[in-house]
Amino acid sequence: MTQSNITKARVLALVEAYGGDPARWPDAEREAAVALLSGDRDLARAADEARHLDMMLDALPVPQPNPALRVALKDIPERGNPLLALIAGWVGLWRPAAGLAAAAVLGIVIGAANPELPLPGFQSTTTAVVAQATGDTDTYSLAAASAVGFATQDTF
Repeated sequence: MTQSNITKARVLALVEAYGGDPARWPDAEREAAVALLSGDRDLARAADEARHLDMMLDALPVPQPNPALRVALKDIPERGNPLLALIAGWVGLWRPAAGLAAAAVLGIVIGAANPELPLPGFQSTTTAVVAQATGDTDTYSLAAASAVGFATQDTF
């Protein structure tokens, strides 16, 4: 970023994320942020507070891990959870099973929504009744059956 397009909010975000020392800030934004920091009292105050916090944190001793903790961590087996391994093995089978289930549900829904949909090699009840009444062996749709006077509610 150049000095012209870095904002006060961005400099505050850099101070909060990386501390008050500009050497810790990203190289691409450092020069523009320092220039904006030198001209703004609020930013300079925020950077001073962050530097003070950095000095206090740097003065703290580095904690050493407990040797018993290291031993306990080494005793943990490296293999994963058997339940997770079992679940992961089944994940590969879910997609094909879900596809087959979706196709079956779609077929049932279409079949239930269209009870007069003729199956290959079979005639629907209305088509058979129209063919018997007219002596015509051609197949008719429900619209053709109603055009010759047969209603879908008619039973014979």
